[in-house]
Amino acid sequence: MTAQIIRPMTGRIEVRGLRAPRGDEPSNRDMFRTATGLVIRPTWLDADEGKPGWQGYWTISRVHLTAVAEVIAIRDGEVQIEMHYSQTEQCDLRCQTAVGDDCTCSCEGEHHGEGQHASWKEVGNTTLVRGSGTKAVTRVLTRKQALDDQRSNE
Repeated sequence: MTAQIIRPMTGRIEVRGLRAPRGDEPSNRDMFRTATGLVIRPTWLDADEGKPGWQGYWTISRVHLTAVAEVIAIRDGEVQIEMHYSQTEQCDLRCQTAVGDDCTCSCEGEHHGEGQHASWKEVGNTTLVRGSGTKAVTRVLTRKQALDDQRSNE
């Protein structure tokens, strides 16, 4: 099972399907902290009553999306990232000159700041349109892409 990160339009990011550490690997909480420089406060939400415990998930602050996605991809080989965008919020200069990676407008991150998420591989026909005017786009970040991104930021 590939881990999945869900970035909704607002609120905390969900990290689902994350495997348990193996051997000498750090706990998932410690992995998050190492990736973000100890500034993260991940919260574990238990699975719904009657569901298996592994169906619980982590929530993290939106600012940690890239660091957490990269560390999961490096450890596990890849991670699916579902990012929700507004179909009614038009891309403008504020998006194109933004700092950080939290884009929710209709450009789907393509023009956001340096457009760093535009290089992530889009997965098949997985785009969903909801009546609320949001669009969910799923991308995959691979170990190679995450390592390349980290090297380019050094």
